[in-house]
Amino acid sequence: MYYWVMLALAVLAEVISTVSMKYAISNSPWLGYLVMAVMISFSFYAFSRAVVHIPLAVSYAVWEGLGLFLIGVVGVLFFGEYLSVGEMLAIALMMFGLLLVTFDKGAKPKDEADEADEADEADEAIEIAAKVAL
Repeated sequence: MYYWVMLALAVLAEVISTVSMKYAISNSPWLGYLVMAVMISFSFYAFSRAVVHIPLAVSYAVWEGLGLFLIGVVGVLFFGEYLSVGEMLAIALMMFGLLLVTFDKGAKPKDEADEADEADEADEAIEIAAKVAL
């Protein structure tokens, strides 16, 4: 659970950092850039803690995908930005892909006993094939 919390904090810090960049351009450069630098640094730190346990591909997809979605929402709600239907559809598809990457369990890794059994079966098949060939 700790690693998922760190990933959530990394996403939140990235969103705050990006919003601070927009704030720096329009209002207070020094404050905006200071908050941006601190938050992006924390985001990378939290992300580095998350990838200790969460696979890199999954954590990066969550970090960037959820961050993009939240930044889009903040842009619309707080900065009056506009997203076209195509852009909203693209973000929705990305979020669907993010869910697939995050919650897909995939094939379970084989343990050594299964691999040894398969190797024995392969050896037996080779022996039988050799006897038939003779």
